[in-house]
Amino acid sequence: MVKKGLINLPRNRVRRNYLGGAGIDQMHGEAVCRDNDQPEEWIGSMVEAVNPGMDPIEKEGLAMVDTEEGALCLRDLVDQNRRFYLGNSIRKDGSWQLSFLLKILDSAMRLHVQAHPSTRFANEVMGKPYGKLECYYILNVREGIDPYIRLGFQHTPGREEWKRIVENQDKEKMDACFEKIPVKPGEVWYIPGGMPHAIGEGITMLEIMEPSDLVVRCEFEREGVVVPEEARYMGRDLDFCLDVFDYQEYSREEIIRKCRIEPKTVEKTVSHERWRLVDETLTPCFFVETLKVWSEDEICHNRRFTLGVVFSGKCSIHIHEQPEGETEDGLSRDDLSEEDKKAEKGYEAIRVERGDSFVIAAAVKGYRIVPEGTVELALVYPGEDMER
Repeated sequence: MVKKGLINLPRNRVRRNYLGGAGIDQMHGEAVCRDNDQPEEWIGSMVEAVNPGMDPIEKEGLAMVDTEEGALCLRDLVDQNRRFYLGNSIRKDGSWQLSFLLKILDSAMRLHVQAHPSTRFANEVMGKPYGKLECYYILNVREGIDPYIRLGFQHTPGREEWKRIVENQDKEKMDACFEKIPVKPGEVWYIPGGMPHAIGEGITMLEIMEPSDLVVRCEFEREGVVVPEEARYMGRDLDFCLDVFDYQEYSREEIIRKCRIEPKTVEKTVSHERWRLVDETLTPCFFVETLKVWSEDEICHNRRFTLGVVFSGKCSIHIHEQPEGETEDGLSRDDLSEEDKKAEKGYEAIRVERGDSFVIAAAVKGYRIVPEGTVELALVYPGEDMER
């Protein structure tokens, strides 16, 4: 199978138990933008969606790519060419798992209050490889909305009172535990495991997280959208889940200091600027960067499997040197047939615009971006997590 250094990713909308998605349509330039039960687009996902209470859809959540043999799961394509796509992001025993999940999320309503286990809790108590630390990059806000999130207890109820609130679904007491934390486009937020949270209405964001679906939902109904019983407590009971929560009280100012991330400029030239949003100081699982390019320039690749999303403008991306790596049979590039070499040259360039997403293989040394005006992209790639 011919390997591609650059891959355009088809759209991959996924159902969730809240309403939204019009902001994703708007990013894609759709003439009609609608909210529905598919408020998320999973970018390059190798994780199947879990939707208790909904009719199952085979392979929902998994990203598909077009190949000469037809549509194939990206997960399977990568697995057949591990060294080429993943580089060093492979465990010593040869196994691998992409250590993040990247989404575009758009909320038409405030989401249900929830929390996720920390990595430590997931490892030590649940025997799971990942918890669910999350990061948000705010892209856009609907007109007329004062955007906010709920994050941490501003008025902590303590464990026993929180149990009573959740058991009785005392919405008034639950609401009183939180104050609105204001957000705006361009901001980056870090959501630690254990911290209760909810995304406010009218926000379009990139959401980057550890690749698990572990969630404790403590608010069972919002605007007529009901969380099924089997989707509330991770298959456990409330007493077990109460140990997940961080009951510390944080003022709005403390939350902003703790959880709002200041991007750092890591590279600046006459043609582009790169910012680091998330690095190993927050999580070993993933890095997040943004790249702004206003004139044609060569970009040095990080030599890791990378997912990209265009959130402003349009451009073409070119590989001028053949990517490095072995074939699935262990052959070097020099051993490829002339036919395969010619075939690979057909994948040296892609064109992308706002809302589009793509893959850059680890084997790619560098790539040239040719913007049409100014283009802004988000790039997400694995951290130092493969020694697990």
